[in-house]
Amino acid sequence: MSFSRFAYTKHRGVQLHSGLILVLAVTEDGKTLATGGSQGTRLFDTKTMKELKRPTGAGTRGHTSSLHWARQTDEPHDVLYFGTQSGTWACWRRGDDGFEETFSKQITTSGEITGLSFDPSKNILCICSRSDIVQAWKILKNSVNGKWSASNIFSNEIAGLAPRAITFAGFDSSGDRDIVAFGSGHNGPVATLSGSTGKWKGDWMAGGYISSADVDWKEGVLCLNDPYFGPGLFRLADEAKARSFEVPTETEGEPYTTDACFGEKGRLIVAGSDHGILYVFDARSGETIQKLDTKKSKWVKAVTTAEIGGVPTIFAAHTYRDEGYQDIFVWKRAQSSLIGWYQVEIFLKTLVVLGCVAFIYQNLVSAGMIQRIVFKLPRAIYGK
Repeated sequence: MSFSRFAYTKHRGVQLHSGLILVLAVTEDGKTLATGGSQGTRLFDTKTMKELKRPTGAGTRGHTSSLHWARQTDEPHDVLYFGTQSGTWACWRRGDDGFEETFSKQITTSGEITGLSFDPSKNILCICSRSDIVQAWKILKNSVNGKWSASNIFSNEIAGLAPRAITFAGFDSSGDRDIVAFGSGHNGPVATLSGSTGKWKGDWMAGGYISSADVDWKEGVLCLNDPYFGPGLFRLADEAKARSFEVPTETEGEPYTTDACFGEKGRLIVAGSDHGILYVFDARSGETIQKLDTKKSKWVKAVTTAEIGGVPTIFAAHTYRDEGYQDIFVWKRAQSSLIGWYQVEIFLKTLVVLGCVAFIYQNLVSAGMIQRIVFKLPRAIYGK
């Protein structure tokens, strides 16, 4: 471990969270954690880890299978979109008295919703399901009564894709923002679709099974998690794998699907496992920085990261196949009073500046140059 990188330490999480946990998501400001699973969608304050009031439980919608926080135009508060195993997706908005459900929709063909993504520039939500369905919805606000609604833009079936995740990509020459869908087929198909029509534009093969995907557009990299081998880091420019990160499997038979995501603004990759350990990798070097042990040899599928008050934070949850009660874990990167590399760098730069000042002073003042300049200045100005 690099001496300039402080370790993650365990903090208070949630004990005895009832029901299966499949997915976690944190707001951009790091204040609210959402969980999804057999008990539907639930909300927690990340400062106290106490549960917040929610509008509805799971009901007939079934397990919550995907979550996505968004910030929308003309909406000052956090917005949570979630999808379920029955093919329903819904929208919760934070109000003055807590969260409220604004609307819910059923996709045209029932099937587990596996991914959601939101484009704040156009207020468009795209979703994908295990039944090969990809949809886009325009989120609208009534200018009279202020109520929100959703209007379908397209609904297409991409045969054989079985997408596991979806995201908006960059804009093309026509001003249309592409959609990228990550399939769960044998060779890891990654399809690019038109953002306005949903039509297929091209694809490439990642070369392995995809259980989760996370994109860092700023750095131009993509993290695809393969439950058989571990996460892979891909360059978006040439679609080539730059690095692999090994996560061992200990359960016999088919490996469990797990999440992997970026952390610390793309500097880390964090991955779950089938044996209760989270693996934290350096994205550039591939070094295993830390292994975070949950102290139980249980499947850890749901993983997410955030920065809370400027402190990098990792969230993860046990996922028991027999449901029961789960734990949600929180690790924060330790803050140290010891001098780190950043402080050393600032100190060295300060020394260089002070050295330059001392050099100038010694060579000008000691030679009497400043005095000569000062005495001659009035003569130069007034001609005396």
